[in-house]
Amino acid sequence: MSTYAYAQLTARRLQAQERTSETTSPPGVATYVDAFAALVPAEVLAIHALIFSVTTKVENNVTIITAPGTLKAAFFGLIALSIFLYLLARLCQNKAGKWEGLDYLRMLIPPAAFIGWTMLQRPTAFDAVCPGMLDAERTVIALFLGALLGAIAKAFADKADRKPPSQ
Repeated sequence: MSTYAYAQLTARRLQAQERTSETTSPPGVATYVDAFAALVPAEVLAIHALIFSVTTKVENNVTIITAPGTLKAAFFGLIALSIFLYLLARLCQNKAGKWEGLDYLRMLIPPAAFIGWTMLQRPTAFDAVCPGMLDAERTVIALFLGALLGAIAKAFADKADRKPPSQ
């Protein structure tokens, strides 16, 4: 899905009448779609793949990071980009500019999901940030992070569905 789509789903749920955003009001999809969108920050994952391709090389079936500083900076830049994409989409959908407190937490889910994705895959920009982390540690942490983020995103979507419409 995408960070941008996640933010737009949230905005539409908050604009819908109470308990109608899954059925008769936009976005008209179940709240688990919000969780899915939040957990797959497609834009930053795609950019990450492109950045990774120019900051590494493969020799004898081994990936070598050729520009570790650039890759490390890109990792943090992609975290910031995912926050920016959420902010941009929410602000575009929310013409009045009124945010609720949970929006500040919602915008942290896509960057945390990006970190989880880079922890699960090998090799990624995460290797430039935490080169010494054991595979077992990073896999277990990422799996728990994904489960936690999915539950939180679903709970936030359910809460948005149950709220009176924001103006």
